Formats: sequence, structure tokens, C-alpha cells
Amino acid sequence: MTTEARAQSPLSTPQPVRSDVALRFALSSGGRSIPLHRLHHLAGYATLTGDPEDYFLGWLALRGEQVPVFDLNLVVCDQPTPEQFGSRIMVLRADPGSPAEHIGLLAAGVTDTVSLAEKTIEAFDLDSYLPMLYTLVPPLPEGPGADA
Repeated sequence: MTTEARAQSPLSTPQPVRSDVALRFALSSGGRSIPLHRLHHLAGYATLTGDPEDYFLGWLALRGEQVPVFDLNLVVCDQPTPEQFGSRIMVLRADPGSPAEHIGLLAAGVTDTVSLAEKTIEAFDLDSYLPMLYTLVPPLPEGPGADA
């Protein structure tokens, strides 16, 4: 695509994410949602590098960055996320001062978006879990692809 065509394309201009929309996903304990504006990227289940430990599953290579990925179902429900077609890694912007720029949360059954005004599904309290997960981010492994 030429620069001129990209400039005229409506897809080339980032659109602000509405703060009243949430992404729905499934945990063993039931459905939850997170505000869509907190989401940086939604990735399919992928091959991760590094050694899994406790809730940490490994590192996701995403656009030249190594993102630590944690099993959200294991953190919340003490059960690993089942490996199924709908499993997704929700990549969120990490808080300032955290050991990584982004953090990935594996969840089963990421389904759709819903208005936050609808109280049909329980909101997931990211701010309660993320500080604990930041403390569990291991050092980035040495070697090829680790210098992101």
C-alpha cells in the first residue's frame, strides 16, 4: 500500500477505544470482563519461550518485545486454563514502574465485547491481581530473541 493510499484509508488512523466497552472472557468460575481500553493486543495461544513457574507460563514474542504471560485461570481459580481453540492471550499495558512494558494473561473462551452499562457479566478487578503478577515476572532469558 502506498503512503498516499494509507493516508486516505480509514484504517490508518487509530480510533480511540471507547471506555464503556468491555471484553468478555471465561474462567472456570464463570464469565468475566475487562475494560477494552486496557487491552493492548489480543493474541491467539502461541508457543512461549522460557521455563514455566507457578503462574508464569513463558515469554511471548510480540512485535520485537518479550511479554511475560501468566495463566489467569490458574491465578484466580487454581486450575490451569484448558488448551482449546478459543484460548487467547490478553496483552495489557503494564503499570509504570513494573518490570515489563506489557503483561499477557491467558484466558479460555474470549468471546466478544459488551457495554459496561450492561451488568450481565462480572467485571474482573485487574488492579487487585496485576501488582502481584508484576512481582512474579522472572528475569528475561539470555540468548537469541531475548534482547527485545
